[in-house]
Amino acid sequence: MIYMAVIVAICLAELLIRRYINRNVDAGDGKKWGRCGVRLRKYHNYGMANDTLRKRPMLVKVIGVVVVSFIAVVFLFVLTLKGEKAGKWGLALILGGGLANLLERFVHGYVTDYLQFRVPVACLRKLIYNVADLCIFAGTAVLFFRELAETVR
Repeated sequence: MIYMAVIVAICLAELLIRRYINRNVDAGDGKKWGRCGVRLRKYHNYGMANDTLRKRPMLVKVIGVVVVSFIAVVFLFVLTLKGEKAGKWGLALILGGGLANLLERFVHGYVTDYLQFRVPVACLRKLIYNVADLCIFAGTAVLFFRELAETVR
């Protein structure tokens, strides 16, 4: 099933990318990546988004397990429905990203973030992401626009 393959692909891609980043990128300023305003900058995030709850690592793990488990149950239910391609794609992206982050958190105790974007808003410039985060954002956008299209009909 293509949706399961997407989840596995996201997890494997993140494993390989994070291995590369952890071996080849120093913490700190990082490396500018082309002319697109992206910087590779290694950061070990011990908390949730923006290092929230950094001092409560067990709580962060529990929250992660609960959220990923809930998304997995919803995903498995949606898989049984005919159609619903946007819902299946969105949930697969969210589940792949969430699972990739959760697995690294359990193996290493942190999540490696490495993509920093040059944006005009100062508070957003400080944030550092990884591909799993971008998959979660993309999946959320797919579900949002699916719901928006449903309400317009």
